[in-house]
Amino acid sequence: MDFVFKKKNYILLISGLVLILLGVFLMIGGESEDPTKFSEKIFNFQRLTLAPILIVSGFVLEIFAVMLKSDNN
Repeated sequence: MDFVFKKKNYILLISGLVLILLGVFLMIGGESEDPTKFSEKIFNFQRLTLAPILIVSGFVLEIFAVMLKSDNN
């Protein structure tokens, strides 16, 4: 039985999904205990820089994994 993707493609697909989920997980939080007060915790490096970079790199890896041509011998 022949599959469209090979093992290498599936490993890259799972890796991209892990990067996306990690980026979304890093964006969670930063809320204030009192809803009437503003919290500066939402403007840190983790939420503004690191998480979006991880999410975009995960999507790039997903596209690369789908477009990667497998060797058919």
